[in-house]
Amino acid sequence: MKTHSKYQATRLLIAQEAARMLANQESWDFQSARRKAAARFGCKDQRSLPDNIEIDAALREYQQLFKSDSQPEALRQLRLLAVEAMQQLHLFSPRLTGSVLDGTADTSSPVQLYLFADTAEELALHLMEKRIPFEQGEVKLKHAAGKTKTHPLFAFQAGNTQLELILLSPADRADPPVDSQSGKPGPGASLSRARALLDSNAYP
Repeated sequence: MKTHSKYQATRLLIAQEAARMLANQESWDFQSARRKAAARFGCKDQRSLPDNIEIDAALREYQQLFKSDSQPEALRQLRLLAVEAMQQLHLFSPRLTGSVLDGTADTSSPVQLYLFADTAEELALHLMEKRIPFEQGEVKLKHAAGKTKTHPLFAFQAGNTQLELILLSPADRADPPVDSQSGKPGPGASLSRARALLDSNAYP
């Protein structure tokens, strides 16, 4: 029983440290934050490592305690930008995803959208026609049944915020990427849902 309590206490400490690093932009994703926090405490036992849900809960608690005067407004501004971008990209059936959707985004967080098209050239041409300078790359995402797929990624700056457009194929509508926190398929939020979140400033 004491051993179990020790593991739980260590998991909480690591989750809180990972949350602090995420909130203060010392890490940019849950995996790296967990790894850095574990190293800081000298922990190598997998049983003492918090999962993404535990880190997410600690992050929300940290933001409520230490960033309640700034984070909600930063989130609102990012959601406003997301809605504007989704309106401009309506031809690609945009879906809001990432921390701007789940409510943990802060000033330096990117706005992440899933878009749908048969080819990357369609989106590239659209951005060029809009005279939006962008960088193109790739991102690997997990899908159902443990599959990992590589998707085109288009990134550009809108003021001080980075927009990350992740291009999915039409077939991915029935097999969306897996949400990193819940481990379940995460299709993202439609434009109408994103507008509702903006109006209510709530979590999904």
